[in-house]
Formats: sequence, C-alpha cells, structure tokens
Amino acid sequence: MAEQEFGQLLRAVGRLLEDVDGHARRVVDDCRRWLRLLGPAGAALDRLAGQVEQAAGDAANLLESLLQRPGDPIALHKAAARWRVGVAAPAGARAATFTAEFARADDHWRGPAADAYLATLPPQHRALAETHEIAAAAADSLQESAAALLAFWAAAVPALTSVSAELAAAAAMTADPFTAPAGAALALAALAEGIAVVNGLTRALSEVLDRERRTQESQLARLADAAVFPGGRWPVAAAESLSDASLSDGDGTDWSLIR
Repeated sequence: MAEQEFGQLLRAVGRLLEDVDGHARRVVDDCRRWLRLLGPAGAALDRLAGQVEQAAGDAANLLESLLQRPGDPIALHKAAARWRVGVAAPAGARAATFTAEFARADDHWRGPAADAYLATLPPQHRALAETHEIAAAAADSLQESAAALLAFWAAAVPALTSVSAELAAAAAMTADPFTAPAGAALALAALAEGIAVVNGLTRALSEVLDRERRTQESQLARLADAAVFPGGRWPVAAAESLSDASLSDGDGTDWSLIR
C-alpha cells in the first residue's frame, strides 16, 4: 500500500467517525425533543438518551485518540527493505566468501601469514552469517508490524460502516415519539457493539506490536554481541612471525621470502 492509499484509509475512518457522531447526536436530540410530550413516561427515554450520548462520546474519544497517532506502516515497510537489501543481502553474500573452501580456490599462498589469515575466516564467516540472520529477522519483524497496523485500520472501516448504518436506522426510529425508545435502545446496542469491536482490534494490534518490539530488541542485542569472535574481538589476520612465506602457482608471479 502506498502512502497516499494509507492516508485515504485514515480519512475514510475519520469520515465514518463523523457519520457515527452525527447519527448519535440526532438520536439524542430526537429523544429529548419528545420528553415533554411523553411526560412521566419519558424518564426511561431520557436515561436511554443519556446512555447513547455517553457511549457516542466514548467511541469518539477512543477512535480520535487512535487517529492522532495512527502509526506509519509505510515507513515500517521502507525500514524493512533497508534491513533486507542494505544489510541482510550484502552480509549473506560476503559471508559466502569467508570460508576456507573459497580461499582454496587459489590455494598457493603458504606460510605463517597465510595460516593466520585462514584462521580468521571461520569467525568472520560466523559473524557475517549471524548478521545476515539478524537483519533478515529484523526485516520480517518490521513487516509484521506494518501488516498489523494496516489490518487494524482496514478492519476499522467495515466496523464503523456497520455502526453508522445501525445508528442511521435508529435515528429514523427516534424521529417518531412512539418508536423513539426502541430507536434509542438500537443506537445504544450499536455503539456498544462498535466499541467492543474496536477494543478487540486494539488488543490484537497491541499484542502483535508488543511481540514484534521484543523481537526487534532481541535482534539488536544479538547484533551488538561480539561473543561470536574469540575473546570478543575481530580476529587478527597477521602472523607473529614473518620469517617465511611463499606463493607458488606456476606463473611469473611466484615469490618466496626466507629469513
């Protein structure tokens, strides 16, 4: 989903929230308009109107607070791509070259320096392979977070559409004093159901984001851990003794150093 499409999704949620608020206000206003006509019998309708007003306010506060900080799945997707393409891919490709088998493709360098260099290959390979694994896991986690945010807002649209439709039907009923109590009860039920759905979506989103947050923290801790190297340091690719080394592959570049 492009950034523009996500913006359109949020605006759709905002418009639906305005529709819900408008229908709920109409229900409340209609109910209170009939109180004088109903006299003592209007007490129950007055209570219903107050409950509808409270529920509508709760629903508005809940969704407006979420709309103020809706998250940014597009930025998360971009970050995931950077981890995958900019870190995981080159680390994996480089790890393949830090093996004894790869070095032996031209296995003519001999001596202490050559031995010292070959000894550095396994820890470097492990470090690069682990970096590849960590970066790929971080990318997956960021994508999971982005998908969860998109799913939340996408699910909010049909939920609010349903609530808005039920409130519109309730408002039509409260336009008549004889069906106003039933209309108010319908409105209250619709709002309660809508709030329950949004709360359920919010809990599901929170669970996913909390899990992925822990995953990302764990991967970053692994990335900072130097224990993969002997003594926690990048291995030294040099020999203590430079008294002898040679390169012999049968061409004019052969050389030998003996002291």
